[in-house]
Amino acid sequence: MKHNSYFFKRQLLRAYSRCCVFLIALAIFALPVNANTVDQLPVLKVGVLQFGTINWEMDTIAHHGLDSANGFSLEVHNFASKNASAVALQSGAVDIILSDLFWVSRQRSQGKAYVLMPTTKASGGVYTRSDKSAAQLLQNTDQSIGVAGGAVDKNWLLLQAYAKHNKIDLSAHLSPKFGAPPLLNRFMLADELDAIINFWHYNARLEAAGYRLALSVMTMLSDLDISSDVPLLGWVFAQDWAARESDLVMSFMHASMAAKQILVTDAAEWERIRGLTKAENEQVFMILKEQYPQTLLSQFGADEIAATESLFAIFADIGGHALMGQVDVFEANIYWSEAEKVWQTAQ
Repeated sequence: MKHNSYFFKRQLLRAYSRCCVFLIALAIFALPVNANTVDQLPVLKVGVLQFGTINWEMDTIAHHGLDSANGFSLEVHNFASKNASAVALQSGAVDIILSDLFWVSRQRSQGKAYVLMPTTKASGGVYTRSDKSAAQLLQNTDQSIGVAGGAVDKNWLLLQAYAKHNKIDLSAHLSPKFGAPPLLNRFMLADELDAIINFWHYNARLEAAGYRLALSVMTMLSDLDISSDVPLLGWVFAQDWAARESDLVMSFMHASMAAKQILVTDAAEWERIRGLTKAENEQVFMILKEQYPQTLLSQFGADEIAATESLFAIFADIGGHALMGQVDVFEANIYWSEAEKVWQTAQ
């Protein structure tokens, strides 16, 4: 009897010990690996166009965990238009959006202190059929050109400045037709337009169909004595918010840069995001992959700021207050104060 009692106590003790070990192990594994668990990381809300190419970058950040690796949690909000994303930023629904320097300029002229972290340069240009040159386009009269970005589209304004510089009456040669990018491409492919200025990923589809870049942005800028890249597009956010959340903003910029670098250097990543590109065929896909790096800034500093200032003055003359707001003079503080530091770190 004593033996059975002793045996029973030993079994009970062993069961108790195993239970304690299990509970301790469970508690250990339930603890965060470190203080910065995903739930505890600060959330950064980014507003992007629902079908924009920026989604490739957002997906790359999420897939590789570049947000948590940099100490924040990315929350992407998709919008149907640039205006919708702008309203979301202004209302505080998102922290950051992708926009251009001139939207920032108009906001600042109204006392809204937004700033730009530049990421993308002016690129693209005027596309025509393969049998038509830029000279022919600007010599013939009564022709049509599709413009995707509206009356204040940057490449359309640049073409106007280029024509004015060369003493060409553009209105006598080209009649602009403004419309949505896919619709304008369809008109171009149906020979209902003589030329087109479209977003770069729609240009890729035209190239795949045999159309050509007849007059590039770089050619027009060079003709206007601007030799450096012009950083017109990038991440936009409130200046006072960035001052309060400087670490969070810096962390996001590092993640954004890292994602771009993956897309520029890793062919396998393109296979992974192939579906996101919506490429209709292999040729379109390869052109998108080839041209993507050409849309990105490679550096940002004094030369690029000076180039922007020069173009700012040209556009103020061409676009007027509709483009610039009430700001007549370029101010370098329109760029985020830490922008150059981020670019220096990236290089």
